[in-house]
Amino acid sequence: MTESEPTDVDLLAAVARGVVELAATAQSSAFGLPYPPGVQLALDRWVLAALTRGKPPPAGVPEMMAWCRKPRVGGWPLALPDDFLFGDACLIHPVADEPTQTCAELGSFGRHGVVEQEAETLLAGLYETCGSGERFAKCRDFLIRRPVLLKLDPMELMQPALAQVWNLVKGLYGPVPARFSADKAVHLCTGCGLLAKPFIKETAWCEGNCPPDRRELVTTHEPRHARVLPFALRLFLALPGRIEQVVQGLLTKRAPLLPLGLGVHRAVGPDGVSRLFQCHDREQPGPAALRAAETAALLGAPLDIVVPDRTVERPEYRKRFELALPVGAPVRMVSTTEFTTSGPTGRERTSYA
Repeated sequence: MTESEPTDVDLLAAVARGVVELAATAQSSAFGLPYPPGVQLALDRWVLAALTRGKPPPAGVPEMMAWCRKPRVGGWPLALPDDFLFGDACLIHPVADEPTQTCAELGSFGRHGVVEQEAETLLAGLYETCGSGERFAKCRDFLIRRPVLLKLDPMELMQPALAQVWNLVKGLYGPVPARFSADKAVHLCTGCGLLAKPFIKETAWCEGNCPPDRRELVTTHEPRHARVLPFALRLFLALPGRIEQVVQGLLTKRAPLLPLGLGVHRAVGPDGVSRLFQCHDREQPGPAALRAAETAALLGAPLDIVVPDRTVERPEYRKRFELALPVGAPVRMVSTTEFTTSGPTGRERTSYA
């Protein structure tokens, strides 16, 4: 990075935080001017950057939000590190009108990051409430499997196997945001388990950005009875949690959870080596690499970042992830197959950076 680039990344992250804040507060009946302070601050910073560089600034928050629906190369007055984001990255999905995964990842960037950090804070509070690692792991598994409850079933939730867990986690659930039930229905994608919006079959959208062949929707027409986890837990716990459960199912012995952050586990791999791993399911390799490096630094140990096979199949994703890692960061990215399969994986196992 050059000296100007961290400032520009911080500016983009501020805009992303503003988008998330605006989405959380713009509940048709409850929202009114002035805009949330984070949104106004992001606009002010963007206008200053644009004027300083002789670029046309957005005329106000609505125009800034319109720019957030376009790829970052479409008129953004920013000098970002090479390969930090893919060229098609945008902060607001142009059809669903929702913050994208990229937006959430950027909103978690740097010392002012809030989205992923909110998920970590909520889980830390749950851990304290649980009082034991085993009880916390059961609660965490419940949240991963049920980020969206289309209909509360008291008879199921009060069964002996679930009653204690439900009593511990139910405070994390809230009503579905009004913007997701504009058609008097709430939709869930079976591929990722997260909220979805139907348009036409080819363009239905879900929070997990599932491929079209996995984007099947389940619907309830009683939105008042549906409950969801906060956006931060949906994106940074439940979404990668599905990959984590696949990994756990493929390992010969369950990997215990370390009480740190969003899910670091210790496993003995097929090669007999003990290693720490964390599962990611993220759109942008640059921010993912920097967050992984922060986690490894907190651990003081090498860390494997396990991602879906489809992620490493994205052109240049692995290369961009590795280039974004700080020099010497003890982090490596591996696919689910590479992590769980013994013997040759088709890619030479390299040492940590």
